[in-house]
Amino acid sequence: MAVPAKEFKERVRQRHRHGIIAFEMIHLDRTAAEPLHQQLYRQIRDELVSGNVSDGATRLPSSRSLAADLGISRLTVNLAFSKLGAEGYLCSRVGSGTFVAHPLPETYLSAQKPKITRDVGRAARLARRVTDIHDPRAGKQLDYGIAGAPGVSFVPAVVALDEFPIDTWERLRSEVLASKGAHLLQYASSRGDIDLRKAIATYLCDFRGARCRHEQIIITGGTQQAMIISALALINRGDTAWIEDPGFYQARRVLNFAGASVVGRPVDEEGIVISHSRKQPSPRLIYVTPSHQFPLGMTMSLPRRIALIEFARERNAFIFEDDHNSEFRFTGPPLPCLQGLDHCGRVIYAGTMSKILYPSLRIGYLLAPEQLVEPMVKIRAVMDQHSPAIDQATLARFLTGGFFLSHIKRMRKLYADRRDYFISQFNNLLSKYFVLEIPEAGLHFVAWLRRKEQLPVIMRVCTEIGIRPKPLSSCYIKPPVDPALTFGFAAWSRAQIREGLAKFATALNANLQ
Repeated sequence: MAVPAKEFKERVRQRHRHGIIAFEMIHLDRTAAEPLHQQLYRQIRDELVSGNVSDGATRLPSSRSLAADLGISRLTVNLAFSKLGAEGYLCSRVGSGTFVAHPLPETYLSAQKPKITRDVGRAARLARRVTDIHDPRAGKQLDYGIAGAPGVSFVPAVVALDEFPIDTWERLRSEVLASKGAHLLQYASSRGDIDLRKAIATYLCDFRGARCRHEQIIITGGTQQAMIISALALINRGDTAWIEDPGFYQARRVLNFAGASVVGRPVDEEGIVISHSRKQPSPRLIYVTPSHQFPLGMTMSLPRRIALIEFARERNAFIFEDDHNSEFRFTGPPLPCLQGLDHCGRVIYAGTMSKILYPSLRIGYLLAPEQLVEPMVKIRAVMDQHSPAIDQATLARFLTGGFFLSHIKRMRKLYADRRDYFISQFNNLLSKYFVLEIPEAGLHFVAWLRRKEQLPVIMRVCTEIGIRPKPLSSCYIKPPVDPALTFGFAAWSRAQIREGLAKFATALNANLQ
């Protein structure tokens, strides 16, 4: 408890008389988030560097007396004194007490140093590649990331992370650390962990119909980094790159970042449309999602796949195959990848663990044509050298131990159940506003508006109730005529899906009657 004002003033006079600093201006706010010892440390430090205290001969009050004056514990004072001593502001003399250090440490807080004023009149000269980046999510994911705050948001591409076998993963992680030890703490190969590359090559050959050896596998920080590596390896500024329209907006941003002239190609029920005038520049790189076109969901037909590979061979182009959500196909047998049909080394295949395991793992892979392996490894080495070695080794055990395939099988069953439930609930509650398109694969739906003039009201309602389906228009280069929203479903239970859709339907009924 703080001492009375009259007694406090008398103590201050006595300390001045004996050359002891009297911190009259210290004010501690017990309601603030900043701890008391940090507040005390900061205010004493500011007083010491203000230039009003002579160093070397000036003594501080004892921790007991200062604690009594301020109504705090001696531990709080000792913590503040200890930090000031560690930083060189205070020194202790046995039998004499605690004194201001001489000389005081050089510090940017010193009042004797000129104040740095902010230059508000001149903007930073940023590179054009930065100013050309358009990211509508900027500023919206500072705290929670792309998925947004917890709750039922229906954001596309969010997976059921609560179903990940974290206990198994941590056990495997402990095992690889015990067996490989400090080796996993060293810098690693830019190609990636050899055991992981062998496991991925085996998986792609056995379950995705790929044609490869492990020497062609490069471990990346996800599909987006795989795209950047491929673009930097093949595209000079101004070269043409094709992308599906509508298509994955991140692919468009990556190609623009690499300096490509991006050309959107329409898609039909068989996939990307290839035919174009020979007067137009040939593409150096063609980005496609043949297993599950993003965002519309169709699967590229076999004749279109063969025609695309032949077109790339004729034009000396390369195809970037983003095997988007190929593991989560719910109608018919799994389809082999485009790369498996390639006999002339024109397809770059990319996959990621983000949708199968968890996004923050940041591990993906490139299956590169042999002629591109070394150039791509060089680029990976310049970027960030390698992905975390411990996570790579753990993932290799997860694959070779059979846990990966078991997890895919379990998640495919779970997602199929949630998918069917979402379809029934959505059509029951919202069919008067939307027509739900049902793809064969993937973790999202496209819902077309029955009346396009209702879009502004629908988007306002989404914001008000806290759900975040994505407008399909964000995936187009050329704005679409018919508006639609994309809804994710994989991350939420049946109860959450029912509650979220019912809330949405109630709000729409109240605003669109």
